[in-house]
Amino acid sequence: MATPDIERPYKCQINLALPTATHAQHLRDVLSVDGELGNKIVKFFSVERASKEGDGSGRDDGCDGNDELRVLRIRFAATEAKMLRVAVSTTYDMINVSLKCFQEFGE
Repeated sequence: MATPDIERPYKCQINLALPTATHAQHLRDVLSVDGELGNKIVKFFSVERASKEGDGSGRDDGCDGNDELRVLRIRFAATEAKMLRVAVSTTYDMINVSLKCFQEFGE
């Protein structure tokens, strides 16, 4: 049975430049294992090419011209602002723990 489309007006995107493509892919794999409970929030993960021009925003992501696939992009869409805040906060906590593990134990 197909679920009806739900409007999710609250959105957030995190772009996290990592040292290598392997780090980006491992972090994506770690974070994307668990799905969200319910349908109030959805997350999309992708590993993107690092470049200063990137998405046209003109911001410098510290990539120094290195254009390999090493930027983890996480997009969130939620039905409520509170759900978005909780999901983003939890994701940052998981990123922090994952990066500490990478640092301690290597890739």
